[in-house]
Amino acid sequence: MKFLASIVVLALAVGYIKSEELTKENAIAVAAACKEEQGASDDDVEALKNHEAPSTHEGKCMAACIMEKFGVLADGKMVKEKAIEVGIALFGDDEAKATAIVEACESLEVDDDHCEAAVQYGACLKEHALAH
Repeated sequence: MKFLASIVVLALAVGYIKSEELTKENAIAVAAACKEEQGASDDDVEALKNHEAPSTHEGKCMAACIMEKFGVLADGKMVKEKAIEVGIALFGDDEAKATAIVEACESLEVDDDHCEAAVQYGACLKEHALAH
């Protein structure tokens, strides 16, 4: 579950996933597709697995890709409703917790580069998730 959470929360993390789609296998498949699409390295994947932001631009774009594929990120901005739905799935139907975490980050001033924005949102979501 930690691997799934690191991918999804950072992403993120992070997208709109119907309950039946929130599986480790699906998250791994999406991450693998995004890794290939963005030219990210194994080190970038390891960073995500270790709950860290990737250091390369390709790795950051992989995180953005994952968030976009799950619907959490659109046009470089977090999609509040979708992020809350994922949070609810991750936090065992705790809507109040998911909502509080997402609302704490929704107005975050982020970079215009959607790859950088994804990492900035991911860091904010992680910080607030750990605080709850």
